[in-house]
Amino acid sequence: MEQSILASDLRVIVRLMTARQLNTEAMLSAAGIDAALLTDPRARVSAASLGHVITQLVQALPGTNLGLDLARFHRITDTHVLGITAIASETGIEALRRLSRYQALVATVEPLTIIEQRDHIVIKKAIVQDADAEHVIQVFLFAVLLGGIRDITGYLGDIVSVSFTGKAHGAESAYREVFGAPVVFSAKEATLVLPKAVLEAPISTSNIDILTKNEPMLASLVRAIRENNLLATLKMSILDHLPDKTLTEEEAAASQNLSLRTFQRRIEAEGTRFRTLLDQTRAELAESLLADRTVSLSEISYCCGFSEQASFSRAFKRWTGQTPSAYREALQGG
Repeated sequence: MEQSILASDLRVIVRLMTARQLNTEAMLSAAGIDAALLTDPRARVSAASLGHVITQLVQALPGTNLGLDLARFHRITDTHVLGITAIASETGIEALRRLSRYQALVATVEPLTIIEQRDHIVIKKAIVQDADAEHVIQVFLFAVLLGGIRDITGYLGDIVSVSFTGKAHGAESAYREVFGAPVVFSAKEATLVLPKAVLEAPISTSNIDILTKNEPMLASLVRAIRENNLLATLKMSILDHLPDKTLTEEEAAASQNLSLRTFQRRIEAEGTRFRTLLDQTRAELAESLLADRTVSLSEISYCCGFSEQASFSRAFKRWTGQTPSAYREALQGG
């Protein structure tokens, strides 16, 4: 089976193309990609097409570290619900485990393997592209992962090691500025090795507050989960199942090891019902994603578990009294 990724994952590349004043549409077309696919949340492009786009960029921007440049254009909402649930995790290792579990939502081939050793966590990247494109992707993924881990843990110390299978693109000092540790090139495997103790430590709420300043639902959700709050735990479970599945009340009860009736009584004692909580969670997720104008309405619809954008728009208006477009415009005006 041909390997593929979500077309919307190319938005990082498009941002860089736009910033460098490259002909985005022409370069995508040369790789056999219709630019319109980038706004379709279910559209996929072949891994070969992705490699072709990156190879064009390497040729168009010689002497630059394209992997590190792409990492600077990455945003947390680029990974949809996964990014949101990852930063709401209690520890760094829990965030990495979520990443590992949900790779299949993004790509048919799972490029990252998380290996938990006694003192270290090893993140290994499988080789799926030709040399230049593969090196760019390795550097991009490791830089984004390390940046995210530093953000949510507050750890600014040394990593254990990092290695790439290809030769350096541009100055080796640029790699050291980002990764800190000695960087190995032309290695047999691409690996990012981190101290396990850092990833096992509880994530600081103050770091979450900074990271989630534009994400209305997350800071309070993280605190509530740490207080063993049932409603917050259920919200996280709902988010963990999106976008491919909308959690049912029966499944939610089972996740708490409760009978349906006991579960309903517990929820009612908290002053709500499961359906209300489900709608509230999806509304808050939609509001968070609407704050990022690079995420299309059809993509937000998909992330919130709707098969049709029209159904999502009706639901959002029922939840908030506004259409998604009106809500987004109001945010922009603020």
